[in-house]
This record gives sequence, structure tokens and C-alpha cells, in this order.
Amino acid sequence: MEYQNIIFKKEGKVGIVQINRPEFMNALTMELLAELAHVFVEMEKDQEINAVVLTGVEKAFSAGFDMPSVMSLGENKSEGLKIIEESFLNILKFPLPVIAAVSGPALAAGFDLMVMADIRIMSETAKVGQPEIRWALTPLSDPLWKIIGMGRAKEVTMTGRIYGAEEAREMGLANYVYPRESYLEEAKKLAQRIAAFEHEALKANKEQTNRVPGMEVQAAIRTQLWTFRSFVGGEAMCSRMQAFLESDKSKG
Repeated sequence: MEYQNIIFKKEGKVGIVQINRPEFMNALTMELLAELAHVFVEMEKDQEINAVVLTGVEKAFSAGFDMPSVMSLGENKSEGLKIIEESFLNILKFPLPVIAAVSGPALAAGFDLMVMADIRIMSETAKVGQPEIRWALTPLSDPLWKIIGMGRAKEVTMTGRIYGAEEAREMGLANYVYPRESYLEEAKKLAQRIAAFEHEALKANKEQTNRVPGMEVQAAIRTQLWTFRSFVGGEAMCSRMQAFLESDKSKG
């Protein structure tokens, strides 16, 4: 598929997906969201990809929905909502780690895309929030509340406030904040470090971290131990541990 609204490339074992409507602050159309949904499906088929960086070109992550697009949803709500749901869930449920690299605005639906990622790296210029309430719309509070807690999530959704990068880090929404000049490279570096790990272990780790929060604690522990059991003593584990031990000996 030839993409018109996003840019996709691979850097080693990392997939890089860029939202590409800079003249509109990377505002989201239905066509763009359909392309995002498609590219995450295609990356899942690629056994060489172990991590993904999702970002926007130039000065913005995404300012949210393209206003004419969202206003026209009233004409065909079912189809539009299906596209929105598919794009969000394809990011959230992508079986390998996704890092959102955020600069400038990440607002409304752009904020939601950012929250679907596993890790968020922001530039000092980031401005994030859910202003939907200002426009008589309801924002998504899940999975936001699982990241920053219900009390803070209610504040974000109910006030429509826009937060800077440092405040986002204080509330646990941003994992790291870097200067505008280096935030994307830092996101790529982290993605490359993660991508060096074993493919199936990365998938299993993400699957259980998404699944266990809703479980009763005994069931959660049992589930995690069964996942551990699947890998302990395996070829990948033994070869990596042996390499570590040999490297440690050479240093000594």
C-alpha cells in the first residue's frame, strides 16, 4: 500500500511511523487513520521488527481530528467510528513495544494516539491534553487512567486543560523529556535498545503487562509465572546468559 498521509520506514529492527500532514499540524483524517491501522497490521507480519516509534513530522505530533472530517462524521458515524477504533486498537494491541515521540501539540485524538503507545518521550515543546469537553464532545479516559490514575485522568478529561511536557512527566504521562533537537533521536535510541531483545520474549512481556492489571492478584501472579515458565531454560535465555557470563569474565 502506498501511503499518502503517513511515512513508514525501518531502521534496523525498529519501525518508524510518522504522521505526515505538517501543513495542518498533523491533524487526523479518516484516510490517515485508515493508513495508521494498515501500517500496524503490516508491521505485525514483519518478524524483523521488534519495536516501533510513532511520531509526527516537523513541529507537531498531532493537533487532533481534522475539524471538517470530524464534523462530517455525522453523515456516516458507523464507518467513521470503525476506522477510529481500528486505528487506536491496532496501536494499543500491537504485540511489540510502541514508543510515542511527541513534540508540539498532541491534543484530543492526537493525545489518544499518544496514550495508546507503551512509552512516551516528549520534547520540551510538547503540549498535551484532551480539550474535547470544550467542543461538547466526550474524550477517552481509558487507557489514560491506567497510566496516570483515575483522579488525574478525571482532571484531564473534565477540565480540557493543556499541559506542558514537565507537568506531563510529573503526572506520569511522559516517561522522559528532552530538548526539541534530540527528543526523536532519544526515542529511536530507546527503541533500538529494546529491539535488541528476543522477539518472542518482548511479545510475551507486552501481552502480560496489558492483561494482568484487570486480574485478581493470585491469578495475575500465576499468569506471569506461567509466562516465565515458557521461557526459562530455553535456548534464547541460555545463549544470552552465557554470553553475559563470558563478557563479565573478560572484564574481570
